[in-house]
Amino acid sequence: MNFHISYRPIGGIARVLFYGPIGFAEKMEAAARLVEKYRHRVPLRVLFDMRYARSRVTLEEQRQFTSFIAEHPVLRRAYIAVLHPRGRCTSPLATDGTCLCRHSSREFVAEAEAEAWLTQIKSTSRPVLV
Repeated sequence: MNFHISYRPIGGIARVLFYGPIGFAEKMEAAARLVEKYRHRVPLRVLFDMRYARSRVTLEEQRQFTSFIAEHPVLRRAYIAVLHPRGRCTSPLATDGTCLCRHSSREFVAEAEAEAWLTQIKSTSRPVLV
């Protein structure tokens, strides 16, 4: 298990820190635990921190993970910021045509920018896109 999940009450951000080699199974397990712990948070604000991870995920697995998030009843309504190191995108979200809605997910290289984007989101539910 190469991830750690924590919650910051100030800002209301659930943080998933990935480190070391990360494969598809770890990403799925992290998503399941995240939902289990924080499904009651509305809106759910998530920061995937990939700065210390070495992704072992294929393009097809990235697409599967993105589809999983887009179809999951809790995660599809979440706001997701992905933090990755400069010059090395290790995003758990696919960056091609299978991308999540652009208004609900963003990629960042600066932690402060990711947190600022997440905390600016109001506490009202956004409509579910069908």
